[in-house]
Amino acid sequence: MSKGRLEAFSDGVFAIVIALLILDVRLPAGVHVSIAALEQVLPRIATFVLSFVVVGVYWVAHHNMLHFIERVDRSLLWLNLLLLLCVVFIPFPASFLGTDLRSPLAVRLYGVSLIATNAAGTLFWSYATLGARLTKPEVSREFAWRIVGIHSAPIAVYAAAVVVATIALALSLTLFALVPLFFIVPNRWLRRAVGP
Repeated sequence: MSKGRLEAFSDGVFAIVIALLILDVRLPAGVHVSIAALEQVLPRIATFVLSFVVVGVYWVAHHNMLHFIERVDRSLLWLNLLLLLCVVFIPFPASFLGTDLRSPLAVRLYGVSLIATNAAGTLFWSYATLGARLTKPEVSREFAWRIVGIHSAPIAVYAAAVVVATIALALSLTLFALVPLFFIVPNRWLRRAVGP
């Protein structure tokens, strides 16, 4: 299979996941549109926006990783499917989180889902760069390891959010939001580590 087919399939999956996220945002049946009714769906809207941005960051990271990958093999295809499995699962915990932002269990499930997705992405990149057999010639070992560090760093933040969910839900939710902001807002450190 060509790299182009892997990219096209993956892009389609990411697009479907992002579309699925909005399906959970709706007024309950029989409720008239009012300010009070809209306030009831604010947690779902907030969770939708957060999850949209998180999935968007994963899509950008996947796109950037594939930029440095020259060819694919059977194992990389399966690792890509593992990554997509984790991404496709995100709407499930997002639905619980949108139902009740004050539920430690919903926050934990959401965090564990994000941890699994980052771990799968890190595994995908690590395999692709192992021995430089699937990457472009300009990908140095140092650069490959730097990306492993950048891609796996959110795991620690998400793990902290899972741990503190029982005592500080607001902090957990803030940590979930800060990770994608780090990758979206231009910063010198990330530019130096990854390049332009």
